[in-house]
Amino acid sequence: MLSIRNIFFAALLLPLGQVVAGEAKPADASGAMIEREFRQLLELDDKIHDDVDEWIRSNAKLAAKQVGVDPASLDLQVRNRLSEVGAAYAAFLNRHSGHVRARLAYGSYFSDINEIDKAMAQWKKALELAPNNPVAWNNIGKAYGKQGRIAEAFRHFGKAAELAPKEALYYRNLATLIFSYPDDAARYYLIDRSQIVPKSLELFKKARALDPKNFTLATDAALAQLGTQPFEAKAALAAWNDALAIAPSPVEAEGVRIHLARIHAHLGQTDAARALLAKVHETQFIELKAGILRKLEPPPAKP
Repeated sequence: MLSIRNIFFAALLLPLGQVVAGEAKPADASGAMIEREFRQLLELDDKIHDDVDEWIRSNAKLAAKQVGVDPASLDLQVRNRLSEVGAAYAAFLNRHSGHVRARLAYGSYFSDINEIDKAMAQWKKALELAPNNPVAWNNIGKAYGKQGRIAEAFRHFGKAAELAPKEALYYRNLATLIFSYPDDAARYYLIDRSQIVPKSLELFKKARALDPKNFTLATDAALAQLGTQPFEAKAALAAWNDALAIAPSPVEAEGVRIHLARIHAHLGQTDAARALLAKVHETQFIELKAGILRKLEPPPAKP
């Protein structure tokens, strides 16, 4: 099972979004035509990715019946389809080389197919064109994180948050990275390792204040709360209850109840833990539920 820190960093490396914030749109007729062309390009990108997602889902269903396409063939099919949007981005940028949002989007295209060096080249070009674009700083920070260049990731995430202080995503990314790499964070910020979790939690607090209805952000903040030393059980329970209050579905709610039950079990609050587990029914949580219930059983009497 992944550790809390590894879960965080895996989440941090999810496919990049938010690529179409950037330079102001030109007001003249020529600029309007370019923007229409760019919008069509984004629509093509979305359509092709929707097609690819459907292929993958359909093949997974067929594979379950042992009639699916072999993975190598599907991968080739996917890459060929995605290359169409790559070619479209290249053609657009040949005509409009200074279009920042297209550079950002093209970089995300390369990131999606795991060509990080090419993604970085596009994002760095976007940064040259628009030095104060927070999306470029954020995306480059994610790429540095993938490459293990953690100090540079800290610098870029920090700059993104500085440039867009009302955007929760940038605080969240920085908080996640700090929590995931405590030793690197201590060296970079010249602080004691014991200050790392509080620093991460403070950033999560800022992010949550800006985006209070974001469930995954709430669960990330609650996970970070589990890293406090000594363990701050009251704060952890509050964080998970905050997440429970905005869970978007019964499945997510049950996942939160598992975390809450663990904390109550840790505190010796058996009745509270059992009450939470009584509301957990999803098959994916059966083993976790059983494990907590076993810990709640009194030890066998000595003969």
